[in-house]
Amino acid sequence: MYMTEIAPINYRGAMGVLHQLALTSGILVSQIIGLRQLLGNQWGWPIMLSLTAVPCAVSLVILPWFPDSPRYLLLKKDKQKEAEIALKIFRGTTDVDTDIKEMRNEQKLQMDDPKWSLQKLFKSIPHRMPLALVSSLALGQQLSGINVVFYYSSSVYEAAGIPDDNIQYANLGTGAINVLMTVISVPLVERCGRRPLLLGGMLVMIISTVVITISLNLQQMLPWMAYISLICTLSFVVGFAIGLGSIPQFIGAELFKQGPRPAAMSFAGLLNWLANTLVAISFPSMQKGMKAYSFLVFMVLLILFLIFLWKFLPETKNKSFEEIARIFHIVDSEDKDSSTDMKEVRVGERLAVHGPYKKVPSSEIPMVVVDDISNHSDEGNDSLDIVDKKQNNETSPHKRNPTIPLSGDQPQFMRERAKLLSGENEDSTA
Repeated sequence: MYMTEIAPINYRGAMGVLHQLALTSGILVSQIIGLRQLLGNQWGWPIMLSLTAVPCAVSLVILPWFPDSPRYLLLKKDKQKEAEIALKIFRGTTDVDTDIKEMRNEQKLQMDDPKWSLQKLFKSIPHRMPLALVSSLALGQQLSGINVVFYYSSSVYEAAGIPDDNIQYANLGTGAINVLMTVISVPLVERCGRRPLLLGGMLVMIISTVVITISLNLQQMLPWMAYISLICTLSFVVGFAIGLGSIPQFIGAELFKQGPRPAAMSFAGLLNWLANTLVAISFPSMQKGMKAYSFLVFMVLLILFLIFLWKFLPETKNKSFEEIARIFHIVDSEDKDSSTDMKEVRVGERLAVHGPYKKVPSSEIPMVVVDDISNHSDEGNDSLDIVDKKQNNETSPHKRNPTIPLSGDQPQFMRERAKLLSGENEDSTA
């Protein structure tokens, strides 16, 4: 969430993937340290376990020096000077007026919003779809079977004929592929977008689970199927790295504005860890009872998540938080009485045209009518008059404010009406 808030719009996805890159890099480092020749043995495992304190200590020393999120400083604390300083640090430039203006606009729209909580988030009807998407991404990441593949990979490598002493290096290669594909995802997420990478990666995972299940059941009769299992295991990791591995880490923060974002991301994190715990507890029993068919459970779950995300998840590439909120028809308190419908211009009717960015309550729109030019004495002036009835109380009903000259750009009915009235005036003069 922090990475998403401090990043510019055009680098927001790439910055979000960096979080997953750090995770996969940490897994790879732990796999290297866990080799039997290093600390993966009887005397070395206590040292290996204690090494988890190192990154925690480094973070404890470095993170206090990082400024708070500029969006948090301005939208939550209303500290513009501190927000400008933070933006100048993150952007590397002194010109941050555009970012400040964008955040100020968002602040005006949410000025009357009360403090968000999980309870309010669950009750908010417009936020139910974004919350469902965030929840499905958090659950899908863990229920996709990625941990099962890592658990099962040793058996797959053993069946492929890899010597027992070298299986640890095969697992190390799997971790390296995970890191490599995550590195590739950093530029791809801004070039291709979120949806293609996410849905494409999930499709690769589904196909891989189907082939793995078939090959594991046939490798007793066809020994060469073990190599197919090996290839599909690696392709499953590739699909996860470019899709469910990286995209859910940041897209949840993109689907919500500043107010409900912390509550939504906290709930998504809770679901993610609960699903992780469920898989870790249930998989040994599942593997014992279903054996090679255990992958089918995750295949079905992946298909369900894929259909839901394909139907409802929007593309958020290069979109501001305000634009993404409008996709889900989320309006702020001051916009509840407004409408986005367009009305045609008719004689004697209100001209109520609402812009796509700033909606105005209908009660504040002045009464504008098309005035009949036959009431005017000016001859030869082919024009239609727009009269503001809000000002008409103090002025003549025939005051022109403003006069719109007829041209090819005017609507057809206005030009025909003007010609007809002009003809009537000529006849009366004659």
